[in-house]
Amino acid sequence: MGRILAVLGAVFAMLAVTAPPAGAHGVSDTADFHLAQSFAGNELTLVVRGTREVPGPLDIDFIAHDPVARTSIEAGLVGSPRKATVDIDRRGTHPVRLDVDRTGRWELVLKAANGEQARIPFQVMLSKLTLWEPVAYGGFASTGLFMAVALIMAVHARRRMLVVLPAGAGVVALTVAITAALLSSAIPPAQAEGAIPVDPAGGRPHVNATVTTDQNPVTGKEFRLGLTITDGNTGRPADDLIAHHDALAHLVVSSVDGQFFRHAHMVRVAPGELGVRLAVDRPGRYLVHAELERVNSGSQLVTGSFEASGQVLGGDERTQPRQAVAGRGHTIELPVGGRADLQPWLGMAGHLVLRGETGDYFGHVHEMGPMRGNADETVASLPPHLRFTFTFPKQGRYFGWIQYQRDFTVTTVPLIIDVRSS
Repeated sequence: MGRILAVLGAVFAMLAVTAPPAGAHGVSDTADFHLAQSFAGNELTLVVRGTREVPGPLDIDFIAHDPVARTSIEAGLVGSPRKATVDIDRRGTHPVRLDVDRTGRWELVLKAANGEQARIPFQVMLSKLTLWEPVAYGGFASTGLFMAVALIMAVHARRRMLVVLPAGAGVVALTVAITAALLSSAIPPAQAEGAIPVDPAGGRPHVNATVTTDQNPVTGKEFRLGLTITDGNTGRPADDLIAHHDALAHLVVSSVDGQFFRHAHMVRVAPGELGVRLAVDRPGRYLVHAELERVNSGSQLVTGSFEASGQVLGGDERTQPRQAVAGRGHTIELPVGGRADLQPWLGMAGHLVLRGETGDYFGHVHEMGPMRGNADETVASLPPHLRFTFTFPKQGRYFGWIQYQRDFTVTTVPLIIDVRSS
């Protein structure tokens, strides 16, 4: 009898290990939802933690980067009475907890002490079993039960032929389970409850974008840079952006001479309306590049520009130009020193932003090492050596900026690349 109990225990232990946990997350039901926001004078990363129960708690981490502008932010969900306030007074993680009572689309509303607001859409989803999973798990469970019955009958039954029946059934169940498991890669996964439906018609059209400022920009004075996006077919506000490399919109603002650079992450203030506050340090023309992505569509780059007046407030940074050849792969390596303690930022160990001297070309390259995986910015374990490979399309001068994160501080290293014809 002791052996029989041991077999049964092993069977149930196997089921406990192989049964997939159900989870609920923003955008993906297998990972937390990360979103960068340039909000209330800070560069923040919001991490909406996965919740396994609905109704249930929803934990949100506000990760603040240096330099920190001290402020308080009220967080709440549209349709939920519970509010929470987080004080941003240091770099690092600041947790809050809210509640959700259903799956599907939610909207997180942030209100800063200075009156600035952001409205962040995200999904809460619960996993569903794919067709092969209940067949495979049920087959393995049945195999264990049939074999346990066969063992019991082998010990107690007087007619040995009776053992053949449960043993044969166990073999059949095991065959079905193994077959289902082997075919699992060919069976499409089940759509999670609350997930964004897949558009059967394919991708959505491009957006039309207009860059605006709330005042005539003057050096050293903060202003609001706005981006209005509308559907390329209907002309109606496009309110279906999803996180693209951990942001609704990656905004790069650079002066024509390449001496000013700002990589920010616009916040959604209303359907089709994004914005960010910034200040510039030199008069002249500024180029605006924004990367975004619509639901069920690929990424899109939108551009614009604005003029600033005033005096020069920032000094020019002298950078020795690098040399490259058009049409050939060019590798840029940057050793940053120290231990292997770099933190992932926007899902990667490092980012390289490139812009043609006249602004007619824009590129965004990721470090060639591993992606973040399930780790977030609180995990500091990436090696202190960055490597980027890129092929420049044509000759000319290019401005570049490498960015990486250590100790919750994002460092920017400027580059100039002179590309000659092949």
